[in-house]
Amino acid sequence: MIGWSGSWRWVGLGCLGIACSDYNISDKDEPSEPGEAEDAVPDVVVDPESFAITGLCGTEDTELAVINVGLADLDVFDVIVDGRGWSVDTSPLPVVLAPGLSVELPVTAGVGSATIHIDTSDPDEPRVSVPADAAADEAPLIAITSPADGAVLPVGGSSLSASVLDSEDGLDELEVTWESDPDGIFAIDFADASGAATANWSGRTAGPHTITATVEDTCGNATSAVVEVCQDEGYTSDELDLSAWQFEGSAEWDTTNDWLQLTAVESEVVGSAFATDDVVSGDNIEIRFNFYMGDGTGADGISLTALDVDRMSGFLGGTGCGLGYGGDAPCTEGPALPGWSIEVDTFYNADADPTEEDHLMFTFDGDVDSAVIWSELPEMEDTGWHEMVVTVADPNVRVEIDGVVYLDEVASGHFGFPAYVGFTAGTGGETNRHLIDSLEVTGSICDN
Repeated sequence: MIGWSGSWRWVGLGCLGIACSDYNISDKDEPSEPGEAEDAVPDVVVDPESFAITGLCGTEDTELAVINVGLADLDVFDVIVDGRGWSVDTSPLPVVLAPGLSVELPVTAGVGSATIHIDTSDPDEPRVSVPADAAADEAPLIAITSPADGAVLPVGGSSLSASVLDSEDGLDELEVTWESDPDGIFAIDFADASGAATANWSGRTAGPHTITATVEDTCGNATSAVVEVCQDEGYTSDELDLSAWQFEGSAEWDTTNDWLQLTAVESEVVGSAFATDDVVSGDNIEIRFNFYMGDGTGADGISLTALDVDRMSGFLGGTGCGLGYGGDAPCTEGPALPGWSIEVDTFYNADADPTEEDHLMFTFDGDVDSAVIWSELPEMEDTGWHEMVVTVADPNVRVEIDGVVYLDEVASGHFGFPAYVGFTAGTGGETNRHLIDSLEVTGSICDN
């Protein structure tokens, strides 16, 4: 952006905006005083009297006017530029200016300081000097305000922000480009009038990222800011392609409510749903979701299952006490799903369950009658939606429901396998509706 300042003297072709008495100029029709013709001399003025430009982009074209405000012809001989960055087109010279006339000389301003000398026949001031200065446009400034350097970015996306400054351009004229190594450019937009710039961060590659925010002004000058971050791997239900989910049995996506229904209020049904478009590691993962169970006569429960991709042969386990993941037990034939499972069980099966109360139970490979670790729960049926957070960091398993930690123990077994994350549920002679909502899966591949 160009900024001009200087001293300008506006003149016309008559008295040129200056009092005629200042130069002893009389109207042509007015009788001359004796000896006046002998005293007639040229008088030079220039417009502007100085140049001062800031925020110069490359070069800028302007003009310098040389004006005769005297009473005799003015010879304009030459223009000499002393300094750097400035030039004057002298092709109109030499020229003779009658009183009241002017010549406009094209001037090209470049970055630098110079003095423009105009040589004329003015007897009192044969050389007029015009100082000229032009400062280059300064690059804008930028700082990334969020995320902080070294941050771990959550699954599900976040908003990035930066602040920009510029002494010449309007802040909303500054364009900000956001780029990630390794993902490339992911956002280009202008800052707002306060200098705030934002970008949406979602769907990025898991792992380390170098995020660069570059601000560019109207002159093309640019400055960058950089932060190093790490993106946790995983996904949320909002990001999932439902066509890549594997639905089995009674499970279906409720398009009206945007949640997963594993079973309706029916007896002897089983359902499962697994997200097959993402494979995570079963030994280091956090899974957060909401569940609901109720509206029926009270059975049987749900499971969160990390299904071993290498050993699986299907997506659906046994009914009843199998809860859609278990098998090979007196209370269900199965089949059992390989991997690990955490069940929320609301119906007591004497030959499988460690307690008559609602409970959590962690098992490997669908072995529903061999609990590895377990914990009693308060009433889970017909008590509304519950938030459950499962964190597995081999060999530790931590489970909290509604902010209360019920399991935080070591579980001996095989965690290190590629897994599909999913949910199962089943009913037997008794019934319940089993629903899942707001799934978020995070593979902890970043150092927190």
